[in-house]
Order: sequence, then structure tokens, then C-alpha cells
Amino acid sequence: MPTFSLSLNSDQILAVQADIADARPIIYFVKNNMVRQGQYLAYRITGGSEEITIVDSVNNPSFVYSPIINIEKLPSSMLKKNARKSRKSGYTAIKLMDIYSLAKVAAYKTIYDEPPLPIFLFSKYGNVDNGPHDTSHTFVMGTAINLTETDSLSYFYYITIREEPKYSYLRFSSQSPEQPTFSNKIDEHGYVYLKIIKLARAHPLVVSYD
Repeated sequence: MPTFSLSLNSDQILAVQADIADARPIIYFVKNNMVRQGQYLAYRITGGSEEITIVDSVNNPSFVYSPIINIEKLPSSMLKKNARKSRKSGYTAIKLMDIYSLAKVAAYKTIYDEPPLPIFLFSKYGNVDNGPHDTSHTFVMGTAINLTETDSLSYFYYITIREEPKYSYLRFSSQSPEQPTFSNKIDEHGYVYLKIIKLARAHPLVVSYD
């Protein structure tokens, strides 16, 4: 499972979504007392003892790795104790802190030898029609995924950027700590290439940007 890193009541926590009940996510969390920052939570059992550490890349087969997704802000519906399911149909949007977290969400299914998810690009407040260098809009890059086996609730994980990317793919590697980059070259070994799909208008199923 992915591990979510976020601030909750002034504490930095690590959390996982384990289930959904009555259309509400069931999330288990712990205070993050690890000093080191990184991109993956690594776990293994050696000599009868458990070892947990945070690392920047996936390069040791003796560990099981969980990608750390940095959440900037949870939607208000997930923070209310008695939150009810919205009557609006669509995705609940969750804003991420950085493009690395978005790449890890989009590449998540490759763990199971499935194709990566596409990344959708659109203007948050209007049409994307002024060329690749338009700075008059806030652009949204995001992907939708259901992290449990139930199909009752899906989230749209996104970041915002000021300039529309010039290239059609986001190049990402879990084997290296380098940041994801935009590219049109998809033949370099060791990378996952995440297709960027440009929408003419804002995504109609993203119902809020809490």
C-alpha cells in the first residue's frame, strides 16, 4: 500500500488507507518520529527482528517498499468526524505537495505489472487554449485511482502548476532519487513514462478542490 505523509493537528504523520466503510475511508496512522526524509518506506524482517527505514529509491530486493505520497491538504470531507457522503457524483480531489508524489501515484499499478495510469492536464479555471506557455491559468495535473478493492470511492490526486508542460510524458524512476522530468523520449531504459492527456476543459468529475 502507499503511505501518506501529512500534517495532522500539528503532528507529522504516516498513514495508510486500509478499507472503506459507509463510503468513508478507514485510515490508520502513526506519528512520524523518523528524522530522515525520503520517497519510500522500506520494511524487512532479518534475524527475527523488524527493520523499518525511509529511503530515496527502490534498490534492495530484501526490502518491501511503500511509496510515500506527500499530501499538502486533505479534503474537508475526510477531516469531519461525522462527515456524510456527498450527493455529488465524481472524484474527491486531494492536493499533493510535489510532482514526485504524483508520479508515484500514477506509477503505482506497475508494481502489479499493469500499465501506469494516465495523468490528466487541464486548466482549473477555464479552457486550455492559449498555447504551451500560457501563464494566465492555474494548470492541474492529476490522476484518479482507487487504492482498495472496493469501487465505491475514488480520489483524484493532483498538483497545480503555473506553466503548461511542453512535452507529452512525465519520466519517472523508482530506482533513482532523481526528480521526474517532462520528456517526449520514451526509449531510455529504467524509466516509467506517464502519458499526459490534455483536456479541453476542467475535468467534470472533479467536484471540489478542498
